[in-house]
Amino acid sequence: MSATYKITQVKPFDVDRAYPLIEPVASTLDLAAWRRYCAQLATNTDVVEQREQAWIALNPMGVIQGLALCKLGDDFAHKRMLDVPIFVVASAADEAGVSKALIDKLRGIAAKAGCTSIRFWTLTSDNWTRRLQRLDYSRWDHGVRLILK
Repeated sequence: MSATYKITQVKPFDVDRAYPLIEPVASTLDLAAWRRYCAQLATNTDVVEQREQAWIALNPMGVIQGLALCKLGDDFAHKRMLDVPIFVVASAADEAGVSKALIDKLRGIAAKAGCTSIRFWTLTSDNWTRRLQRLDYSRWDHGVRLILK
């Protein structure tokens, strides 16, 4: 399929519409907590590079087809990296296209920040809570790493 996807950060209008994508991979997350999380992202005054970001892929009709949460981090072997604890695609017709659009956006974020790699976590039902644990960010043995340099 040759659809063009718009990749954008989650906006207030998108919060409830994005919840069905995060719900299956965040067993402890209810809609109210998801709303609080997205509101916190929108009002966070921390340096952008140091905070988590939530990106969605919209198809030409405005339907959310993908979701990625990412945060910059450091790795002893790969130096600066972009960590992606949650990466979800919800498209029966164009999984590859949605994935490519989200990955291209993540590549751009990583390149701008001087990252040498992007790590996509192995997806489990507890990634939502594990993403907050510093030890899980420093682990080297989970996920797939996309080397950029």
